[in-house]
Amino acid sequence: MSGEVRSQRVPMVALVGRVNVGKSTLFNRLVRTRRALVEDRPGVTRDRVVASARIEGREVLLVDTGGLDPDAERGIPAAVRAQVRRAVEEAAVILFVVDAQSGQLPLDGTIADLLRRAERQVVVVVNKCDGPRREFGYAEFHALGFAEVIPVSAEHRRNFADLEIAIAERLPAPGVEADAGDAGVRVAIVGRPNVGKSSLLNRLVGEGSAVVAEAPGTTRDATDHRLWVGSDEVVLIDTAGLRRPGRREDRLERGSAFMALRSVEQADVAVVLVDAIEGVTEQDSKIARLALDRGRPVVVALNKWDAVDPVERGRELQRDIERRLRFLRDPVLLRISAKTGQGTARLLPAALKLARESRRQVPTSEINQALRDAVRGLQPPMGGRKRTRLYYATQVSSRPFTVLVFASNPDYVPEHYRRYLESFFRKRFRIRSSPVRVRLRQRRDDEEGER
Repeated sequence: MSGEVRSQRVPMVALVGRVNVGKSTLFNRLVRTRRALVEDRPGVTRDRVVASARIEGREVLLVDTGGLDPDAERGIPAAVRAQVRRAVEEAAVILFVVDAQSGQLPLDGTIADLLRRAERQVVVVVNKCDGPRREFGYAEFHALGFAEVIPVSAEHRRNFADLEIAIAERLPAPGVEADAGDAGVRVAIVGRPNVGKSSLLNRLVGEGSAVVAEAPGTTRDATDHRLWVGSDEVVLIDTAGLRRPGRREDRLERGSAFMALRSVEQADVAVVLVDAIEGVTEQDSKIARLALDRGRPVVVALNKWDAVDPVERGRELQRDIERRLRFLRDPVLLRISAKTGQGTARLLPAALKLARESRRQVPTSEINQALRDAVRGLQPPMGGRKRTRLYYATQVSSRPFTVLVFASNPDYVPEHYRRYLESFFRKRFRIRSSPVRVRLRQRRDDEEGER
């Protein structure tokens, strides 16, 4: 990847513990949003879920990790273990979450040994202390060997003030930290399950950032990774795979799909990852249209390009794109391989360019000149006995690029002429792979006739 890449320096707070101790619920309470998936079954969180949070006035990156099994040797549990260890290495403070209902288990002691070797600031958070009796029994967790042990109930938000104070006291002194707010260009990596989203994320950010396995649907949560490309800050969002609605029978998968849709809404650019071996499917088309309908510019990345014939398969894919993605005007198309790195260096610069184009503000004089040229090229059709007159226009939004046109009889302007105006503005102002919208309004000051 071209350009210097450096990580965010906001202190990281990692939640670590065995499965089903309530880490995701605790995470949501600290972030004050439903960011992590919460389900009453073990092993729901497989990937690190990262979000900005404010603890006692300090900005932190809060990380929810998968349930830790230190003895895992293969498959997804081993990948989760490696990922949790990386989070521990990066964290300034570790919240070691245990379960007051089940009491101290041998696995808690094994995890405690790992954390002591990491030499990090550790706060033992005894979760599920939902009443005085449970809170009284938390003392047994002092045997884990850490100085700070705090009983809480994430479900009922008990003792959170004490917990946040304990976290803040252990954060490094402020000084060189960068802002953990919403600065930077947010890029959502979206696509069907198992098309290589997490592999691409690992390639862009560094190996081991997301769990990668052969089983479809490995990534359930949307995960954020902040980095820099040259002087531009980028927030990469790796989302859960989107299946067809009819196949979302499991409530957990429906939650993953919702988070993926929400990630698209929060992003500045959507990278739609397509499997070059399978070709452009109907679901790929729906995902791209979803991003476009929400006003996001789209980069279409054909992944696994190293595994196909670039000539013969290239012609077939071009036909697929023309047929299934015809609604994408002048699409930004990249041929990449997350496995080998082929073409991936161009992806983020292309996304950044689209983001800049999508934020473009065009002077009203240029918008009106474009409108006059469009009308000169094709007059609006007759409506009744009179032809609709288009008086003037102005840009009212840049995400998506939206032009408001004042007209004499907007109700008489058919949909095909509105599409003509959208196409004209797109070509005039060189807007690629992004939505352009035209609204029509009666010239009077009231809102009657707005379309």
